[in-house]
Amino acid sequence: AAEAHAEGAASDASVAFGVSAAEPKAKLRVRGYVRGAALSAERLIHVPGLGDFAPQRVTVLRDPHEISRKIANSRDEMCIDTSAQPEERVLRRNKLMDFEYEAEADELANEQTWPSNDELAAAERRRAGRSQGAKTVSAGEEYAAGWEPSDDDADDGEDGEGDGEDMEEQEEAEEIGMAGSAADDDDDHQGSDAMDAEALGEAEEEAARMELLRMRTHRDEDARFPDEVDTPLDQPARTRFARYRGLKSMRTSPWHPQENLPLEYAKIYQFENWPAIQREVLHTQAIEADEETEAAQGSFVEVELWVPLAFSELFGIGGDIDADADAAATAEADTGGTLQGRNALLVLSSVNTHENRLSVVHFTISLTAEAEREEITLASKQPLILHCGFKRLLVRPIFSEDNRRSTKHKLERFVQPNRQSVASVYAPAIFAPAPVLAFLPESAAPLALRNVPVASGSLLGVDANRIILKKIVLTGHPFRCHKKKAVVRWMFFNPEDVRWFKPVELSTKFGRKGHIRMPLGTHGYMKCYFDGTMVQHDTVCMNLYKRAFPKWGTSTYRLV
Repeated sequence: AAEAHAEGAASDASVAFGVSAAEPKAKLRVRGYVRGAALSAERLIHVPGLGDFAPQRVTVLRDPHEISRKIANSRDEMCIDTSAQPEERVLRRNKLMDFEYEAEADELANEQTWPSNDELAAAERRRAGRSQGAKTVSAGEEYAAGWEPSDDDADDGEDGEGDGEDMEEQEEAEEIGMAGSAADDDDDHQGSDAMDAEALGEAEEEAARMELLRMRTHRDEDARFPDEVDTPLDQPARTRFARYRGLKSMRTSPWHPQENLPLEYAKIYQFENWPAIQREVLHTQAIEADEETEAAQGSFVEVELWVPLAFSELFGIGGDIDADADAAATAEADTGGTLQGRNALLVLSSVNTHENRLSVVHFTISLTAEAEREEITLASKQPLILHCGFKRLLVRPIFSEDNRRSTKHKLERFVQPNRQSVASVYAPAIFAPAPVLAFLPESAAPLALRNVPVASGSLLGVDANRIILKKIVLTGHPFRCHKKKAVVRWMFFNPEDVRWFKPVELSTKFGRKGHIRMPLGTHGYMKCYFDGTMVQHDTVCMNLYKRAFPKWGTSTYRLV
């Protein structure tokens, strides 16, 4: 039989983690036992693979499988004592947990100034004049136009961050093999009518093997030369790396967690101390327990809720399956038909307080023995299916190092073998403890790893202030050396970039520390001074950092 486990709006998040009002639904009835904690009719219920739903009706029933006590009567005959059986009752619901996963964002909260009415009126006149083909613009109107972004600047970020961000995304895709040619090769093979099915299968296997080999090559290169990038030749380095900054020490240098946050942070909830909040919620739920609104542990209950019709795809329920005594769930569609399933184990779990709030959730994971044997490569922002406790999420996590000695953690492009990493995603908060298993989507998993976990771990915590820094290393080579002085080339290619990055500290692979004195010539050469004698076969490095965030809108409970 199915088991009901109690454990711990109209927005994009509501659709991703709940149900859409416009989506066709069916009524689902589930009968089973309450395990763990009490089951409340006032909290949402999570259906694995679909999301959170509001219970329409929760009924406590007589246990059909309870071992009845037999007592002897005056005639030495045995009879059944049913006095211990609870009466059937419907749980009362005074209130219901909401579906507001996202916080109400105030897009103007970061504004420091606000234009006056005269400036707004001048901007409106300028906009009207532009639409009428006016060619003369006054100085005041030019000033007022500064408050209104033009169409050409709509896609640009601060300090030219827009183009740099697009280029960075493209370069990251090339680095981790996300924009490979395997998919194009597959489309070409599938579009060829001359190839038979066997040849097409061989071509797909060869393309998948080449994609796996390319990913493995990038991972090995990242392990040998971590974070090293080339300075672009087609644009200034001060433009390409405008969002990066130098740190004297990644572990001890200050970095405020509320600095330069993305707009998505206005839509999430930032919990100051998640373990303390979890303890408080569980304590409050225990002392406010009400038998009229909750079913105690061990009770046999029937839960009714509306679920999407995609429920049948996940649990193999369809109209062509006959019902029998072992039916685990029955869904009555709006059309009057009945969708029935047989022997489909379904585990429902209650959503605790604050578990319907979006935040930044972190998991510790490491590759499994099967994944290492198949030499699987997991890259940042690669689709994964996470089984966390009773919940399943389709996510694109970013990985970082698991460093408990610092408040700043370095972004990792790949999950390296024999090393534990931290996966971070935007997702509803989850109570600990919660073990985690990571699976590849069926379309991307090799045949040997379908339905086999590629990584395992546990929930680390819910913390929006965890600082994840992406590190890049610009390298140069000593051209001439004289004691502690050196002329370095090939790190930059124009003197303006040398002056821009002059405050950043330099280091070498032989352990020297130094700084830039001045640019030399017009080709990016620079004079540098170090704390020890320089040798010509050393390599000069400059470490730059910027904060990285998970990708918004890539996490969902919906697997179908």
